[in-house]
Amino acid sequence: MTEVVTASPPQPAASSRGSAGGLPDPAERGRLDVADRVVERVAGIAACEVSGVRSVGSGLGGVVGRQYPKVKAHIAGGHVRVQLDIAVDWPVPLASTAAQVRGHVRDRLTTLVGLVVDAVDVTVATVAPATSEHRRVQ
Repeated sequence: MTEVVTASPPQPAASSRGSAGGLPDPAERGRLDVADRVVERVAGIAACEVSGVRSVGSGLGGVVGRQYPKVKAHIAGGHVRVQLDIAVDWPVPLASTAAQVRGHVRDRLTTLVGLVVDAVDVTVATVAPATSEHRRVQ
């Protein structure tokens, strides 16, 4: 008599690893802490991406506290609240520019940092005169 034996592929042992590429489940991998300063930097850059908002105050102006945008972020449990002081070009509509900044900063923080944005408070702190591209000495 001949005995026929069929082999089946080995079955993986049960473990705490998830099914996606052998990595542990996301809750078991660790955590990510985002510093307030990182959120402030992202919010400041996002505010300057809005048309009509400008970055003001390098050098001595930054030393004495006249640098814009000024950003303060408060993070608590995956939620963030941002306070922004901005400088805008003359002449731009202040209310609509502040609303655009609010929405853009909210979108960028949600997309790039992954936090839930509870509030973005925008204060137009100064109006900067428009600069001309071609200055001439007469």
